[in-house]
Amino acid sequence: MTDDQKYQYEKLIAARNYHYDNLNKWLMSFYVIIGALFVALYSLHSKGEECRMLVLCVAFVGYIVSIAAYLSGKGYYYWETSWIMLIHNFEKKCSEEGKDDYRVYSVFANKNANNDKNKITSGANISTSKVALITTWVIAIVWGAMAFFFGACMLLQEYCCGGDPLKLCCELLVGLASVGVSYGTTKWLLKKTDCLQSDLRDLDDLELPID
Repeated sequence: MTDDQKYQYEKLIAARNYHYDNLNKWLMSFYVIIGALFVALYSLHSKGEECRMLVLCVAFVGYIVSIAAYLSGKGYYYWETSWIMLIHNFEKKCSEEGKDDYRVYSVFANKNANNDKNKITSGANISTSKVALITTWVIAIVWGAMAFFFGACMLLQEYCCGGDPLKLCCELLVGLASVGVSYGTTKWLLKKTDCLQSDLRDLDDLELPID
């Protein structure tokens, strides 16, 4: 590996690590906000009917923040894949040019070692990024269900002559509504809103193979 290649390799690793560090900061900020909103929601809800409007507002803010956290996670995973592919490609090219094997990030010691999904004390081939996306998605669904439920309760109390909203609301339908609205909202934001996408116009697409 030449000095220029070493410099480029170090910059690739530094850029990838910088991206990882920023992810931790971004997600931590979102999770702190979500946690604070949940505490506020619980405190307001325990005070009774006089705070029902504030409860509804906090629930919808929590829902919006959760959707934002999920979208940020998708964006991170998109860039993470790019950095990993660049490093893998660079290491393979350097190894092909010389006799020495310079690969560190593009090789695996043994894919089958310590890989047992059914054994509690064993590791397994599971993507942390994918687990984080699923977790954030579930959090968004729960916040959406709470927001829709509190909204339905308020409407039923206003227009159903003071009937018990818990008997009139179908919690299953509220949960399904949360899933549907959440999926539709994120799909629309990802496909129709260009302002949320990273600007890639000045970046050349190397079209490296995924495998």
